[in-house]
Amino acid sequence: MDSGKFELLSNFVPQKNNSTTSQKIGEVVSWVWDIQTSEFEINKPSEFFLGYNLLELYPLTFDKWLELTHPEYKVETQKLFLLSAKNKISEFEIESRMKHKNGQWVWVFLRTKLLYFSDGSAPKVYGFCQTTTEIKKLENDLQIAERSFRGNFDNTAIGMALIDENGGWLKVNKRVCDIVGYSEEELLKLTFQDITHPEDLNLDLTFLQELVEGKRKFYQMEKRYFHKNGNIVYIILAVSMVKDEKGRILYFISQIIDITEQKLAENKLTNALAKIQAILDASTLVSIISTDINGVITEFNIGAEQMLGYKATEVVGIHNPNLFHLESEIREKGKELSKEFGKDIFGFDTLVYNARQGKPNTLEWTYKSKDGRIFPVLLSITAVKQDNSISGYLGVAVDIGQLKKAEAEIKSLLDITNEQNQRLKNFANIVSHNLRSHSFGISGMMDILQKSNPEYFQNEMIKLLLGATDNLKQTIEDLTAVIKINLSQENYEVIDIISVVKKNIQSLSLQLKENSLKIEINLPEPFKIRGIPAYLDSIILNFLTNAIKYKAKNRISFLRISGKIHEQKVEINFEDNGQGIDLKKHGDKLFGLYKTFHGNQDARGVGLFITKNQIETMGGKIEVKSVVGGGTTFKIFLPNE
Repeated sequence: MDSGKFELLSNFVPQKNNSTTSQKIGEVVSWVWDIQTSEFEINKPSEFFLGYNLLELYPLTFDKWLELTHPEYKVETQKLFLLSAKNKISEFEIESRMKHKNGQWVWVFLRTKLLYFSDGSAPKVYGFCQTTTEIKKLENDLQIAERSFRGNFDNTAIGMALIDENGGWLKVNKRVCDIVGYSEEELLKLTFQDITHPEDLNLDLTFLQELVEGKRKFYQMEKRYFHKNGNIVYIILAVSMVKDEKGRILYFISQIIDITEQKLAENKLTNALAKIQAILDASTLVSIISTDINGVITEFNIGAEQMLGYKATEVVGIHNPNLFHLESEIREKGKELSKEFGKDIFGFDTLVYNARQGKPNTLEWTYKSKDGRIFPVLLSITAVKQDNSISGYLGVAVDIGQLKKAEAEIKSLLDITNEQNQRLKNFANIVSHNLRSHSFGISGMMDILQKSNPEYFQNEMIKLLLGATDNLKQTIEDLTAVIKINLSQENYEVIDIISVVKKNIQSLSLQLKENSLKIEINLPEPFKIRGIPAYLDSIILNFLTNAIKYKAKNRISFLRISGKIHEQKVEINFEDNGQGIDLKKHGDKLFGLYKTFHGNQDARGVGLFITKNQIETMGGKIEVKSVVGGGTTFKIFLPNE
């Protein structure tokens, strides 16, 4: 074949490239297909084609060419060649696979053109082919890498974004949208500058410029974004740059990690530590000392400085709390603990052993200040734990010197009170026994004298002596009753109020009938208190008899007994329509001893005094409302059962 005809294809056939890449993707082989003979003529018969020496393929016919073509591409290849032969198409390109000599299928690229010659010879199909297996492999690898990158980009747990040179968002993954609250469409209309906190923007732009200038390969920083809802989002940002083969910037890759929860927790922790420090600084009356696991002091607050006279710089990291304790006291306590737990416990372990075992550890100790002052404290020691392991100890101490002094004074007062109570008991015994005996003796002699010599009692002086004797007897009985109340040690019981009321009404039934006093009872059931049965019986009896004594003479009289149950108290009301009391005139002395407010001959002014004392002794109180001529209401409050 005339080589000149191949020169006509110089602009059609790619020229051989000697680069490494070209060699990897296969040599360009030019050929001519003679339509009439169906034979292929190769332009360089000395070179190999598909691993064959051309002599091995000789003669290379169209049928043999089709035999080397992969079945998937055989029909299409045959069709295109035949269309060219029939002048249906003047040129075509096809990528197909052909069988290599080693049996493998390799990718080849075919390009043909139907050419006519000026010498009138029959047209022929000219073309070239080139093995492109390496290119195909690179394409496949690239597709795999692209799919992998896209999968990682879209589905990674961290935010991924592509940013252009001006800061515009080119592409973002779902995580970025979740972090800042914008949809992808919304973000692509913004720049990162639009959502960056102003205080962080300058540093971000500075790092980005250094990246462009080649001063950095990448940069990482903490910064803040504004969420779409206006909240601040804390992130860690890592940025790198991608360039093309000519060094031009294609885009920036940003990796965005949301650390808002950690940052907020960190801020809370910082605030908590600040508050704790403020508490430590403000606790000037309380000593707060913390130590490490070995007892070396790590914290020493202002209260400890003021209490013990040491500065924090003198003890922190240097001493342990034994410095402030009496050696003898620690030694004695150590002996007690050693005996209790069957092991030697001494020194700092004496202070913290119970705390280490998780037991309450609040004890009285004696502190010794820097200037030698010795004073008692109440010290509470707690183990400080991290991850369920003890990392140190915290001791909180309060100076109880003044409390101890007050305790001693109270004890002294109690001793005096007990002594006075004993004297009062002795006096009560004298009143209730000796004086009562003498009083009854005098009264008895007066009775004998009156029976044996009645004429003597016509004398005015004797009459006065008889009255004085009766008054003395009554006064001693009243005083005995009052003293017995104040010195009573009767046991408290749960008492059914309704049964006590009914019992007393039954006892006074004759008097109530004679005085036409109507009793109305409206008490809830059950209705109980915790008190002294004898006192409650006396209280109710007193109000019943008072209602009889001081009833109105010009109307039908009644006494209403009602009650309510409160959370901690019960309320008993005694409401009558009797004579009433002028509280403005007598209210301040209503419950006084020997105070009377009506002209009743049998009124002694003792009943309300005793009743009030009995109520208060049981932990209750009494209130009164009264209108002269309109009646009186007594409200009694006693402890609920």
